[in-house]
Amino acid sequence: MTEQRRPLWLHVGCSKTGTSSLQAGLWMSVEALAAAGVGLPYVGRPAHFTGLLRPLGWRPVAGFDGEHRPRRLQQVPATLRDTAGDRLLVSNEDLAEVRPQDVDAVAALADEAGVDLHLVLTVRDWAQQLPSDYQQFLKHRLGDAYLDFLDAVRERRGPWAEQFWARQDPIDILDRWGRAVDPSRTHVIVVPSYSQDPEGVFNLMGEVVGFPPDVVKRPKGSVNASFGVVESEVFRRVNLALGDRLPDYKNDYSEAVRWPFAHGVLARSASPKLTLPPEHLGWVQDHARRTVETVRERGYVVHGDLEALVPTDEAARPLPPLDEAAVAEASITALANYVSRGRP
Repeated sequence: MTEQRRPLWLHVGCSKTGTSSLQAGLWMSVEALAAAGVGLPYVGRPAHFTGLLRPLGWRPVAGFDGEHRPRRLQQVPATLRDTAGDRLLVSNEDLAEVRPQDVDAVAALADEAGVDLHLVLTVRDWAQQLPSDYQQFLKHRLGDAYLDFLDAVRERRGPWAEQFWARQDPIDILDRWGRAVDPSRTHVIVVPSYSQDPEGVFNLMGEVVGFPPDVVKRPKGSVNASFGVVESEVFRRVNLALGDRLPDYKNDYSEAVRWPFAHGVLARSASPKLTLPPEHLGWVQDHARRTVETVRERGYVVHGDLEALVPTDEAARPLPPLDEAAVAEASITALANYVSRGRP
C-alpha cells in the first residue's frame, strides 16, 4: 500500500491582503497549530528568507533575480520532513513573484520531501490593492507620484508597474504556479475588507488548511503601516531627495528610513486615505471581470465572494487636493519624531 503524502499548503500572497496580520498570528500560535495538526516549517520572516527565498535567488526589493543556491536548497526537504504535523503550512507573499524556474525548484523539493503541494492565493479588489501597494512601494524607495504610478500600472510601463502586476495579478501568479499545482489543488481566497470583516482572512485560511480559526492568536493593532495622502507624499519626497544616497537597501535605507517611518516617525492615517480615483475605475473593473471569468473557467477552488473582486462604482473616490501647508507640517512633525525616537 502506498503511504499517503502529507499536504504542504503554500500561501504565496498576494501582498496587502492581510498577510502580515495572518503571519504574525500564525507565528504566535505555533504550539496551538501543532496541537491542531498543522506544522509550520518556517517561523518568522527571517526564517523564510534564509531557508527558502534567498536560496531561490531572492533579494530585497529586486525580488527573484539571482541564481539558485543548490546546497542551501537541499536543506529544504529535510526541513519539511522534520516538521511535525498532519499537514504543513508555509506563508510568504514574496512567493507570488517567482519565476518559472523557481516554481520547478519548489515542486521538486516538495516531491523529494514526500509532500503534496497545494497552493493558496489570497486576493482583494484593486480599488484596495492599488493604493495599498503604492504605500508598500514607498518603503522600497519609490519616488513616483501616486497618479503617475496609477498611469504606469494601467499602461504596464516601467519596473514598478511590472512588479505590481507580478505580485498582484491573480491570473499571472496562477499561471506561473500552475506549472506545479493543478486547479483542483489551487485555492483562491477572496479576502473581505478589513473594516467590514477583520476576522475574514483568519477564518478563510482555517477553512482551507483545516484548522479552527480560533487557535490562531490575533496580533494587537495594525501590523503594517498605512499612511494617508499627506504622509505618503512626505515619504515620496524623502525618497526623491535621497537620490542615490543610502545605496545598501538592507543595511542603510531600511535602518535609516523604512523602519523608522513605518514605526512612528510618520503618523499613520492622519490625513485622508489614498483612494482609487474615478478616472481609473473603468480599466480596473474590466480587468477584474476578466479575472473572475478566468478563475471560474479554470475551476480553481474559491473561498469567499469572487464577485467582490470587481470594485463597485462607489469604491472610487476623488483624491483631495494636496495641501502644501499640510505636507510641510507633517514633514516637521516627522523630523521631530525622528530626532527624538528612542528618547524618553
